[in-house]
Amino acid sequence: MPRIRTAGVIATTSALALALSGCSVLTAFEPHVDSAIWDTAKEMKASNTALIGSPTFVPDDATVIRVDYDTQNGSAIMTYTSKTLLAPNVCSGAVATPKPPIEDSWWPVQGIPPESSKCPNGWAAFGIGQQVWAVKSPAKK
Repeated sequence: MPRIRTAGVIATTSALALALSGCSVLTAFEPHVDSAIWDTAKEMKASNTALIGSPTFVPDDATVIRVDYDTQNGSAIMTYTSKTLLAPNVCSGAVATPKPPIEDSWWPVQGIPPESSKCPNGWAAFGIGQQVWAVKSPAKK
């Protein structure tokens, strides 16, 4: 009987050690993505947006502003509703619409235009109807 107990203790201890080491391995690969939602542009502009590159292109009439951002590499995705689409005289020129570095269920899967407006702080923004989506690529090291 003592051998069976010893084998059980060894098996339980080994399984526990493997499970704990697996958790730490998973944590190392876990994305460092946070999110924020503001009801209005006024609320967003009153908060600290330095982590997401201070999106100055968001117009004053924007509502339901959602953003997901990576706290380690500076990438982000954003969406909001606005009749104005982009703040006047902030974005200039066009860039190829980048692939979003972060995935979320609210990001469109179809209808993404090949070009977006080039906005400050590394943002690229495009509108479909009165909805705007914006992408911020990872910061270059």
